[in-house]
This record gives sequence, C-alpha cells and structure tokens, in this order.
Amino acid sequence: MIAGLKGNIERLDVSVVEVNVNGVVYEVYISFKTYEQLRLLKEKEIQLCIYHLINDRSQKLFGFMNIRDRELFKLIRGLHGIGEMTALKILSFMSADDLYKAVVNGDNSQLEKIPKVKGKTSEKIIFEVKQNIKKFEAFLNDTDTNYSPSKEDKKDLSVLALIQLGFDEKTAIKEVSKVIKEKNIDDTAEIIREVLKLS
Repeated sequence: MIAGLKGNIERLDVSVVEVNVNGVVYEVYISFKTYEQLRLLKEKEIQLCIYHLINDRSQKLFGFMNIRDRELFKLIRGLHGIGEMTALKILSFMSADDLYKAVVNGDNSQLEKIPKVKGKTSEKIIFEVKQNIKKFEAFLNDTDTNYSPSKEDKKDLSVLALIQLGFDEKTAIKEVSKVIKEKNIDDTAEIIREVLKLS
C-alpha cells in the first residue's frame, strides 16, 4: 500500500496531480483545497499523504497535504453510500467543523453550495453523518489530527510560499505583515492571494 509520495509535480489540474517520484509518475486525485495549496509549490518538491484505494476494478490514489485531511476523507468515504469522489467534493468546500455544524443544524444549504451535491444527495450526507456523529465528534476532538497552526506559523508559511514564488525574503516578510495588519486575514492561502493581488 502507498501511504505517501514525495516528488515533483509533473502536471496539475483542479482534480488531479501527477507526481514524479524518481522517474515514476503517479496519478493522484485531489480536492480543490489541495489544488490551491499545490499551485503555490509547482516548482518545488512536494509531499502528499496518500489514501490508496484498491478494488476489483482498479487502483486509485487520493492525495492530501496533511494527515488530518486524509483521515477526514477516510471518515466521509466510509459512510454508507458516500463514494470517494463525493468525499473529495465535500473536502473541496468544507472543513470538518463546517460539515459538523451543517449536520447538527440540519443545514442542507451549506452542502448544496457544492457542485452536484443537491437534494437527495445532500440529505443523504446529513443523514449518514448524523448516524455516525460520535465518530465525527471523536475526530474533531482528536489532538493528534486536530492541529491548528498559530498566527505565527501561518505568517511563516506565507513567507516561505512567497519566497518559493520568487519574492526575496525581506519583501515577502514586509508584504505578508502588511496584509495581516491591514486586511486582518489569518488564512495562509488568503494572505498569499492578497499579496499577489497587490504586487
């Protein structure tokens, strides 16, 4: 079983990344969230946590930037009648907390913002998560997977990403600090987007 891949991006689109590992190219399915993160690292070596699906018909690899996202994917795709692709769609648009709140509040509208997750599909997801609500609560309370970067961590990650995009360190630090102060943003991807807009 493949649990992780470390290599360079050969090709990247919104649903698939091809990773070149010492000359062997692996096709890996990804969420839009993972795509957004990988887009900033196209010229660098990357490392993905992998869920390796093997069944009678095929083998597929699903890639995530961290263990927490992979474990959430496994939890969602393990629900009755919820497949891998639906699980990826949910991860593209919702965090574990968002999904939990939507289910507890019976709020179909949040799920129905996800493309092709309408009507009976959103109702089924809410029903299945409710049936397994204890598992979701355990996941949310699991300190091993529930790592949340501090503001300083996010600032450092933003600076590193900008350096990888060609900024010099001094400029990257200055621009990130400016965006955090003026826009009051603490999400790494948003910080980077704002800096790039202003450049």
